[in-house]
Amino acid sequence: MKKTMIIAVMSCTLLLPSAAMAAPAPPLLPVQESAEPDGRELLLEQEKAKQNGSVLYGQEPEKPLPAPVAVERRNIDGTEYIIKVFETADDIAPEKLVDEDFEQDGFLFRHLTTDRQMNESADTKEVTEDAKAEGQSGKLEDVIRQFPSTKTYDKDGYKGTLTLDTGSIVTEVAGYTTKHYTVSTTKEYPGLMYADPSYVAQSATKDGCTLPLTDVSWTVMGTGLSGDSLVPTEYKAVATYAKTMSKQVPTGYVSTARYTGTVTKTTADTMVYTLTYAGRPLDSGLPLPLKIVSGIAGILLLGGGAFALVLFLRNRNGADVYNLIDREYVRLGHQAVNPKEPVIDLNEFEDMIQSSGFRLILDKKTTKALFGRNISVTWQDVTVKHRVNERNGEYQFDLDLGGVLNEE
Repeated sequence: MKKTMIIAVMSCTLLLPSAAMAAPAPPLLPVQESAEPDGRELLLEQEKAKQNGSVLYGQEPEKPLPAPVAVERRNIDGTEYIIKVFETADDIAPEKLVDEDFEQDGFLFRHLTTDRQMNESADTKEVTEDAKAEGQSGKLEDVIRQFPSTKTYDKDGYKGTLTLDTGSIVTEVAGYTTKHYTVSTTKEYPGLMYADPSYVAQSATKDGCTLPLTDVSWTVMGTGLSGDSLVPTEYKAVATYAKTMSKQVPTGYVSTARYTGTVTKTTADTMVYTLTYAGRPLDSGLPLPLKIVSGIAGILLLGGGAFALVLFLRNRNGADVYNLIDREYVRLGHQAVNPKEPVIDLNEFEDMIQSSGFRLILDKKTTKALFGRNISVTWQDVTVKHRVNERNGEYQFDLDLGGVLNEE
């Protein structure tokens, strides 16, 4: 029976190529020249292209996906991981970067997590702005009160606070007006025998101004008997001198001042995607009970490894801490740095510190995130701040906190 089935199968196998060779070739069709599709045909092609995912006529093809800038393989708690890092300036959907399950070195890797982080850069510049104020006084102490000590700057993405430069204040008269006023004085002329205006001076001087006589009042100071009548024998004259004057007075004052300060512009340069794939060994042909046990163990290891990986990815960015011991910087350890609140606490290495000299080295990612910003360094009860002045590569700076402690 087995021989009969084998012969039948071989007969079918031999007949298939013969039938294919005996089949007549399809007739050749004349080649038609292609023409640009009209509007209706273009809509139909677009609809088909949406379903098939192909590029449409007259449309630009999609941009190619970026290649990973780093690929790293790690074994954490017995689980194999492959970490792929992509850095792109384009706003790309992260799910497009995810690979389907793939095999490598006897392991089947599957996508586990996607971490997204924005790289920002800070650009600083010095800014000067002029301000103007008007008032009725030209005195410096009054003018200063018209200007606030600080003002907020927010232009073209740059933000900051500007401070008043009191030495730059200049005050000028806004205009003039004519003001009229009267200058006057009085003089007494006693002991006059007669009420005769010729005894009174016709002008007087006051504050450098010559004033004309404007009025005279007479007072009898003594009398005498002339016949049967009393007649004045002595007079006192009170003369008034006055003159209307005019002068130019300011209508107001215009003051200008300068504000200066440093402003910062923060921009998002690139987006960094970190894709993590967890691997499990390929099927080794174990019995079913062992497969079940190994599968449960693999799930537990995968969960624990994923948790450990999350902690590793969060804490690997930061600074290496060195201490000056016997004229040589010795590495004490590594400390994670949060870019949102950058702080390095040296008290963590209190048992190993032997001097007040320190060397701190920021990794590339932390350096780029903190460029143009201050990072706080704490030792014992003292905190100092250092400005990160470089953007690319690792950043190293040295601190001698001994002098700071002595001053404290």
